[in-house]
Amino acid sequence: MSKTNLRRETDCLNCENEVTARYCSHCGQENREPYESFWSLVIHFIEDITHFDGAFFRTFKTLIFSPGSLTQAYLAGKRSSYLHPIRFYLFTSAFFFLTLFYVFQPLQFRLNKNSKAIEVVSFEVKIDKRDAYLNSNELQSYRTNQAKLSETERDSPFFQNIIVHFFELQKKYPDSQQFYKALYDGVSHKMSQVLFITIPLLALILQVVFLRRKHFYFMHHGIFVLHMATSLFVVLFMRNVLDIIQLGLSWKFMDVLKTCLMLIWGYFYYQSFKNFYALKGVKSVLFFTVSILFQFLLFLIVFINLVLFSFFSL
Repeated sequence: MSKTNLRRETDCLNCENEVTARYCSHCGQENREPYESFWSLVIHFIEDITHFDGAFFRTFKTLIFSPGSLTQAYLAGKRSSYLHPIRFYLFTSAFFFLTLFYVFQPLQFRLNKNSKAIEVVSFEVKIDKRDAYLNSNELQSYRTNQAKLSETERDSPFFQNIIVHFFELQKKYPDSQQFYKALYDGVSHKMSQVLFITIPLLALILQVVFLRRKHFYFMHHGIFVLHMATSLFVVLFMRNVLDIIQLGLSWKFMDVLKTCLMLIWGYFYYQSFKNFYALKGVKSVLFFTVSILFQFLLFLIVFINLVLFSFFSL
């Protein structure tokens, strides 16, 4: 507790309500003198950090080692001991993407540069004879051929825009590896915002799946999804660590460990799902399978749109 002088006045400086103890019962602000020394600021900063650390590790431990119970504890009102779900998610996701962009990706680039060039899988668009236009790099030829066709035989306006933009990008990125790297960077940098926006949609899917369970509200599903998304960031961080180890030591069995890691998270998700929604036996498998299918479909739609948006943003 900080060694600051308390005010003799009993009016809260924040909400102006009467203060009967050290802290205001209305807003929680400490009834201390508004003047703070530099040492006082340092003490408050240390107190905030240590309090956050304690709550973070307690929340993390409950999330990982007791599937589903963290969400149950929060909804039961036990909230002082754990981080708020949104705060926990934002901290974990921010840590993951910061380490991804500024630690793991630079390390991967350096390790690949020292060993061998990064191999990028090229793709070809093969729909009828459109691949011939893409490889020819003749935009005017494509437009001329489209104009000769009837309206029913022409490509859709949306697909024509993709083809035209692809031709333009061939001039901007003559090396295919540069194009794929730019597209990957665009997708990965927008992923954090897109995932946060997707969370309410994932909760909505669970709301529909458990529509007949009236005691589950949208907020309940939202908190559960936040906790599961947080656990996924933890697993992806561990997977990135294994990627670096594999590149540095050339241990091929790391691929097996990474696969096992994702399978373990899938089982963890199922256990959390079963425990939180109090499901048993075949019923738990059925509800989980239906939820996963709809959530996967949503992720697929969101990812395709994200790739297209990043493509047209290049």
